[in-house]
Amino acid sequence: MASSRAPGRRHAKRARPGLADSQAALSGSPPLHWRDWASLTAGPTGLIAERALSNDVADYIRFRAVCTAWRACAADPRASGLPDHRYHPRRWIMLPRANTFLNVHTGKRVDVRLPNLRRHRMLGRIAGGLLVLCHKGTHVVQLLNPVTGQLTDLPRVTELLPPGNMKRSTDSRARAARRVRLRSGGVADDSTVALVCNDGRTLAVAKPGDDDWTRLWPDGGDDRDELWTDDERILLVLPLAGRLYCVTNWNILVVETAANHKAQLVAVADVKSCGYPWHNDYVYPVYDDEGGLILVHRCTTSSSGFNDKYTAYRVNLATGTMEPIRGLGGQALFVCWDRSQSVFPARISSSVIADTIYVCQKGPGVEQEQPRVVASDFSGAYTETTFDEWDIANYLSRYHKQNWVCSFAPASPRIRP
Repeated sequence: MASSRAPGRRHAKRARPGLADSQAALSGSPPLHWRDWASLTAGPTGLIAERALSNDVADYIRFRAVCTAWRACAADPRASGLPDHRYHPRRWIMLPRANTFLNVHTGKRVDVRLPNLRRHRMLGRIAGGLLVLCHKGTHVVQLLNPVTGQLTDLPRVTELLPPGNMKRSTDSRARAARRVRLRSGGVADDSTVALVCNDGRTLAVAKPGDDDWTRLWPDGGDDRDELWTDDERILLVLPLAGRLYCVTNWNILVVETAANHKAQLVAVADVKSCGYPWHNDYVYPVYDDEGGLILVHRCTTSSSGFNDKYTAYRVNLATGTMEPIRGLGGQALFVCWDRSQSVFPARISSSVIADTIYVCQKGPGVEQEQPRVVASDFSGAYTETTFDEWDIANYLSRYHKQNWVCSFAPASPRIRP
């Protein structure tokens, strides 16, 4: 029987996967699935940039660093000024190693090359991750965004001194200015900056471009010539929903600002039922993802700080009420005297327990000594704990004893992945 296949006729072989790509590569032309991402049009590139910025400003900086074309489609964050909070470092803290920053929300760490700050003195960090500096020569207060490298000028630090120091000579005021210590601070959506320094008797507010700080007293009084001896102190500045609030040992107040009117403090919550006044105590904020607020009151009972009593309150500023609660809404809180940092344990470290306060006190000795850490779960029990050397929780426990020495290399801001 004759074969149905024609003599000498062969079936065509099936092409091997990837053969065309390899031949294209050898010929110098791009592979079939290759995409020229740098040539994306402005529309898609801008949308990707917005998505990166909504996630975190550090991701946005990385996106702009990829290539010139992408950078041209994404606005320079340093040109936006202080008011644009999208470019503020959300939940970033500086680790004891100067140029390394940790995101306490995601656990990511980045190395940031900061501007030359050898002629600056660090006053501290305010809510939102901005660093407060003082120029050694001019005494001008500056806010540094460590992620973007942007510096914002504010009035001189000498204006933050207590009223009694304002009568001193220029030289003595300059020496006293070196002893200014930042207790708390924040930035409102209208660029109002509020700082509480040293004894916490007054709140100093200013906007970029102002010549002087405006002093606000919790009782609503005007500037005083002498030192104020009243017992009311500002314990904490709270930026919330675009506004600035103050927690005193008597009340909770809001900073009211209006065009052509002097800023003033107005009471918004009567919280005397929560055990006020809180004399010589500390208050720590815990923010949740939905914009809610928990305040943790620390009643000091010992000089060591390891046996203090902690009470948590869920705050409703709209109704002016504070409700005692058990726990921290699933978060954990690291504290040391007037410094604190809240974290979501599941995103940070398996060694951190939810609804737990970690008291991290610096012991005697050299600066590098590991602090003693005691955990409290609101039941009144305290357990001494330790963290592994490379555990993020270990960095958080040492955050309070950070060395604010500004010996950074001069360079433009850069984030290394």
